[in-house]
Amino acid sequence: MSNIVLYILDVGHGNSAVLIDDTSVVVIDAGPGTALLEFLTQEGISKIDVLLISHADKDHIKGVISLLESGINLGIVQLNTNSEKDTDIWEDMIFELDRENKKGKLQFNVGLTKNDTGKFDKGKIHIEVLAPTPYLAAKGPGSTDRHSRTLTSNSVSAVIRLTTDGSPVVLLAGDIDNTGLLNLLEEEVDLCSPIAVFPHHGGSVGKGTDSVTFTKKFCKAVNPDVVIFSNGRGEHATPREEVTQTIRKVLPKTRIMCTQLSENCAAELRIKELPHLTGKFARGKEKDKCCAGTIVVALGQGDIRISPDEVSHKTFIEKAASNPLCLKE
Repeated sequence: MSNIVLYILDVGHGNSAVLIDDTSVVVIDAGPGTALLEFLTQEGISKIDVLLISHADKDHIKGVISLLESGINLGIVQLNTNSEKDTDIWEDMIFELDRENKKGKLQFNVGLTKNDTGKFDKGKIHIEVLAPTPYLAAKGPGSTDRHSRTLTSNSVSAVIRLTTDGSPVVLLAGDIDNTGLLNLLEEEVDLCSPIAVFPHHGGSVGKGTDSVTFTKKFCKAVNPDVVIFSNGRGEHATPREEVTQTIRKVLPKTRIMCTQLSENCAAELRIKELPHLTGKFARGKEKDKCCAGTIVVALGQGDIRISPDEVSHKTFIEKAASNPLCLKE
């Protein structure tokens, strides 16, 4: 197998994952600022073959503006429309993508659904788009599904799973909400994956939705060995304790990792030496906010290896966190 690595970036409160093999770079979400660009620059990467955007929230899309301004070479950019998203960031991004598309500098495609499974495969990695269905994407935010449940931007968030040699590796759940999850479960979509990036950074999953119930459904459907929260310290107080406690109850052997040290775990930052971290760019390194930092998932030897490793990461947590949610029963 070729050398394949997935980086789950510490971008602060937001999401961005970068899949790199010997021949290509695939990015899923661009984070809330320049973190993705800074990571690419540090790695000497000047071209993204495929950029997939799960949904229109700024903590997933704002980094696209930085890429366009930087001169990074973009190949295919694909996302779903969202007529309800009336923000300057959304407007600027789609306008600029359209303009670059007209110039022939990139291919800007609207529509990211289950029908796109396999279209973005690179090397040994199979890229599955598990949600939304074409039906939900066509209905769009502001509408309702066939059970009269209101659809939001999060309801139609793309859910992407990476597999290799026929086995799941990582589930990137975007910001799927309860309605989106119920549609997946009702269609009996296989969500199982050993690694899962948890929706909403471990925060609220929407009005009228019980976070505990949602977390139980998600954990039972995915059954991960590792749950990752892409969170920003000091932003929205994520992950919530009821979310991590539910994971611990439903999946007691599952490892929980946060990119930054939640204020729910430690009111103050007490440790400046972070030898457990990888050498990769991580937004939290600037102010010693990292917990796991940028997480490296290596797939090059026929197995899954995660850095930081569990032993050194746990040692850091026990020293840095007075209330370590990931370790509490």
